[in-house]
Amino acid sequence: MADRRAVLVSRFGDSTSLVLAEQSLRPPRGNEVVVRVTHASVGTTDVLARRGGYVFQPLPGFTPGYDFVGVLETESAVSVALGLRTGARVAGVLPRMGSHATRLVLSPTFLVAVPDGLDSAAAATAPLDAVTAGLALRMTGDARRVLVQGASGAVGSIAVQLATQEGRTVVGTASSRTRAFAEGFGIPVVDYRGADWMGQARRAAGGPFDAAIDHTGAPQVRQTLAPDGILVHTAFAGRAGHERADSLRGSAEAAGRRRGHPRERVCSVPYFVLTKRPQYRALLGGLLAAIDDGRLRVAAPEVFAFDDLWEADRAAERIEPGRKVVLAV
Repeated sequence: MADRRAVLVSRFGDSTSLVLAEQSLRPPRGNEVVVRVTHASVGTTDVLARRGGYVFQPLPGFTPGYDFVGVLETESAVSVALGLRTGARVAGVLPRMGSHATRLVLSPTFLVAVPDGLDSAAAATAPLDAVTAGLALRMTGDARRVLVQGASGAVGSIAVQLATQEGRTVVGTASSRTRAFAEGFGIPVVDYRGADWMGQARRAAGGPFDAAIDHTGAPQVRQTLAPDGILVHTAFAGRAGHERADSLRGSAEAAGRRRGHPRERVCSVPYFVLTKRPQYRALLGGLLAAIDDGRLRVAAPEVFAFDDLWEADRAAERIEPGRKVVLAV
């Protein structure tokens, strides 16, 4: 089997901690397949992990990247049963990082076909963020009034679109710098830095929210909810240098409020991908189809060559709303 190249986080720190390593590719086992990666996104989670603040990567030496687009180089009985043959263009989300590499060996149950009309770089911006947004919205149940924290962000902007398409009343938060972008989705947007942003959001929605999708862990979000509301956490924004501990604490506190008023849930995409494979594939496949036919707008790719990974990583730290860094592998 051909060798591969992979990005490694050699130590926690800035972009200079990234190295490009030559590795042997292990042979597929059982019904595993080989995917030649063509594009992989670089997002805020990758930057956080490289800095040492990501709870699921407590030690250096790992390959970053959750999602990817590529070409199937081998097939198996399972991939054929799923309609994925050698040469097929596929996308996927890994349950653990590792997509910033030239080849992957994995189960075909992590893969879905990319629609023929969808550009690979554009498709690569979406899997992790779209699945996160779609899963978080599902966890809000039949909530009619939904608050989306960070409506200008990669996850928040998709959640806004999905919720409005379902006929829900949506209000978003954003900073003064990104507010105009969020308002472009046709929803009221309040500046989360304002002293009474919670009251402004409730008034914009016409009452307390039935659910909120939040990536900050800020306790003020609970004040926007009805007593029987649902708070879905997609992340916990921790203090600089304490992100991992703050995320663990936030997750534990949310678990303790699972039956509280309001109720709290943690949206864990890695766990969902690992344990709910058919549901994950159906969700990702539907989201890619929506992007392909124009029903869902995702970030425009800002493409960097694989050998320019250091520049790509630095660009991901300062990316503008509506854009996403993508490695052309």
